[in-house]
Amino acid sequence: MGFLLKYRRSLRRKTPVTYHKTEKTTFFSEKEFIFRSGAHTKVFKISARVQWILFIVLLIVGVWSSYSYQMYSVSGRIISYQNKKLDETRNAYVDLMSDFVAVHNNISSMVDNISQSDENTAEHVENYLKKAEIIEERIRQITAKEDWIDNKDLDEKSALRDAILHRDMALEEKKLLEEKVAHLELVIDSLTAFENDILKKVEDISSKEMDKVKSSLVAVNAELKKRGKYYNPLANSKKDNKGGLFVPDNLSENLDQNLISQAQKAFSALDDNIYYNEALKKIPLGKPVWSYWLTSPFGKRADPFNTKSAVHKGVDLAANRGNKIKTMADGRVIKAGVMNGYGKVVEIDHGSGFRTKYAHMNAIYVHEGDKVSLGQAIGEVGSTGRSTGPHLHYEVLYDGVNVDPMAFIKIQ
Repeated sequence: MGFLLKYRRSLRRKTPVTYHKTEKTTFFSEKEFIFRSGAHTKVFKISARVQWILFIVLLIVGVWSSYSYQMYSVSGRIISYQNKKLDETRNAYVDLMSDFVAVHNNISSMVDNISQSDENTAEHVENYLKKAEIIEERIRQITAKEDWIDNKDLDEKSALRDAILHRDMALEEKKLLEEKVAHLELVIDSLTAFENDILKKVEDISSKEMDKVKSSLVAVNAELKKRGKYYNPLANSKKDNKGGLFVPDNLSENLDQNLISQAQKAFSALDDNIYYNEALKKIPLGKPVWSYWLTSPFGKRADPFNTKSAVHKGVDLAANRGNKIKTMADGRVIKAGVMNGYGKVVEIDHGSGFRTKYAHMNAIYVHEGDKVSLGQAIGEVGSTGRSTGPHLHYEVLYDGVNVDPMAFIKIQ
């Protein structure tokens, strides 16, 4: 199949030539394309508008291709430059890492040899500082030489990194502190419970001791009442004497009120216990000789020499000659010598109205005016004065009135 592109023109004839006025044609004038195939012929017309559109499209494609090629060339150069810089940075990083490894090895060597002399240690430290200065100088050189490193941006990033690091450290420290506070709160709760338990036990022990003291006081007063007397340990007491500048207590607001209440109870019980025990030391309780047998009780009796009815102001406690006689309370000796009928005698003032008298002694260890304490030996059992044999005549007086000593001896 063949085809022929042909422009329409005026037919040549064998007629006289006639001159006509022709129209001026443009480059993008309407064009015809004739396609022939055998006996068939097809004609395609392309208008000027379509030709303009095709021309503009081709022009755009050409411009875009030129721009893309130019950008590709520039990008290639940029990538090549960046790759070059990246290689330089990698090389610098490798160098820095090499120096770091050397410093690390130096530090390890310094730590391994830290037990050596101070001279060697100082040398290792000096080597470490030199290595550190070399690395620092190399970093400065790299940052100064490379224009692609923005020092301002680097400083801002470093500051931001430091701030984030400090924030993370602060958060971690806060977390650790919160854990410690929680642990301390548990410990405080445990200690508070333990202290509360201890204070409760102290209160219980003090209360039991107070029960014993009160029981002794009840027994003493039972005997004193027979003579119309009564001993009040709080009489003329200084126990509640108080004073001082007022200082408001703001600390108790933050303390466990249950613990405070229990502590007050325990301390109050302790104070009472201490005070009453001190008061009890003024009362001659217990036996003045370790081993004895009662040969004559307190009160009316038959006189041992004339068998007549008589009043016995104390008790006779028979014991071996020479056995030690001990005082059953603190006090001061007001008499030590010989009395008619009593033989060798000692009298002690214990305070609070109580006195004791010891007669028929074989020997006296104390003198008038001496201070004696509970359990101190003041003499020996004997048979001086009006006596039928070795024994201790023992008297107890309260406010000048004789009371039965056995009421005091039986209280231990």
